[in-house]
Amino acid sequence: MMSILLRIIGYLLLAGAVHAASLAWGAGPFHYRLPRGPGVDPEAVTVVGEPQQHHIVRYENLYQIARQYDLGFWELARYQRSLDHFYLPWETDIAIPTQWVIPDRSSYPGYLLNVAELRGYRFFPGKNEVYTFPIGIGVLDYKSPIGKHFRVQSKSVNPGWRIPKGLQAKYGKSYMPPGDDNPVGHRWMGLSHYGLHGTHAPMGVGRLVSHGCIRHYPEDIEKLFDMTPVGTTVDVIYEPVKFGYLKGRIFVEVHEDIYFRIPNMLKYALNRLHQRGLEGRINWTKFLQAVEEESGAPVDITRN
Repeated sequence: MMSILLRIIGYLLLAGAVHAASLAWGAGPFHYRLPRGPGVDPEAVTVVGEPQQHHIVRYENLYQIARQYDLGFWELARYQRSLDHFYLPWETDIAIPTQWVIPDRSSYPGYLLNVAELRGYRFFPGKNEVYTFPIGIGVLDYKSPIGKHFRVQSKSVNPGWRIPKGLQAKYGKSYMPPGDDNPVGHRWMGLSHYGLHGTHAPMGVGRLVSHGCIRHYPEDIEKLFDMTPVGTTVDVIYEPVKFGYLKGRIFVEVHEDIYFRIPNMLKYALNRLHQRGLEGRINWTKFLQAVEEESGAPVDITRN
């Protein structure tokens, strides 16, 4: 019992520092440059960010560390599968996967949500810049919409929440006024029947937690809210296998099939590889290992 209390105290003491640090790096902006044609364009930049190192100190846990680097919880926990979420080895350095392959598109909407990787990408094509944020998505019974095209229809600061009928029994009400206990947090951007919003429970970011809407860390939704006017396009995709380019090298990023939409991940990844005509330019051992491990981080698969 005492050990649990000490960990809670430690979490509270570090919370302010974690929040401040989370604003410092992870989201961007990052510069990107799309390939000019098929094959590998040596000037293309579709892998953004850089991996980092974190030195674990006493009482830290993976939830704190994930938020500090603007990662979703699963994004870090699946990359560091050997670590217990709460009982971390003190005075140890771990790798932080703050690098991403941007989803492959010939052009981009204002905000592109890749449900498969629990991450969103806010594009500014005129400047070739992208910001990226971890997201919480719908649980299996209420999946976030996929293959949909939306526009931001409304924006609200300190919104109330009209509770869906399926959740009214749980909360004992049909409407929740603004406040710190409101699950949609302090920012809301409406997309038809769904919304982009914050959360009163940051530990749920990077997990399947919502009724279909898209949750963000409080500090991320504030940034996204300020840079996203009404009318901004929002597309929702499901792409667990992405290929990217950096300095003339080929990367693959493979995620778990969280919504069970891909019957055979290897066959799916091979098909994606074939579509890009990259079969003769990769290291097959590294490619197959990346598909098997599904680490969610970019892996250099270039044939040397």
